[in-house]
Amino acid sequence: LILAAERLFGERGIHAVTLKEINAAAGQRNESALHYHFGSKHALVEAILLYRVRMVDARRVELLDALLECAGKPGLRAIVHVAFGPMIELLETQEGVRFVRFLAQVLNDPDFDLPSLVLGSDFEGIARTNALVVSALGDLPPGIALQRQRFLIEMTVSSLAIWTRQHDAARERDARALFVANLFDSIVGFLSAPVSAETLAALKKAPGADRRKAGRKEAKQ
Repeated sequence: LILAAERLFGERGIHAVTLKEINAAAGQRNESALHYHFGSKHALVEAILLYRVRMVDARRVELLDALLECAGKPGLRAIVHVAFGPMIELLETQEGVRFVRFLAQVLNDPDFDLPSLVLGSDFEGIARTNALVVSALGDLPPGIALQRQRFLIEMTVSSLAIWTRQHDAARERDARALFVANLFDSIVGFLSAPVSAETLAALKKAPGADRRKAGRKEAKQ
């Protein structure tokens, strides 16, 4: 049920797929099987995320431990590589590509806030890399740092999903290597860009210092 839903959601969007279609795609004769196991479509989406993210995060922890064993403080590009390297590795299989496309659908669905789910996650790899990103961003105002982290998730997931729809990720290895290297360069430049006077002025007018405090707490997580 999880794999069938992931594929259909990734191809057509979450709200365009019915529970009946998922049951049929999974070969379930009992039309109430999905509702019995998950209760709702929203819970099914969360189950897919949990199923996939658990595996991806285990790989992230492995890469992170290897990075921190090296001498010296890791640079921002190395941190970005650890944070998103496991997702890049997903592109080597059709199953991984399906998950990337599914993530993009979740990102674009108004019923879900994927960046908040990621930044507030208690998965070890996500929490540790988020902390490293915040540390690497130095003296950025917390509200700006948090917003950039959200942009980072949105940009990366969208870019990966769009690229897989235009290329055969598993076969076009050289094209994929160029795309990924350039994506990481862009992410690093985006995260480390200086804050303009215009942005700082807008930040002062943004509603609520409490919002910035909440952002600081979420970013640290």
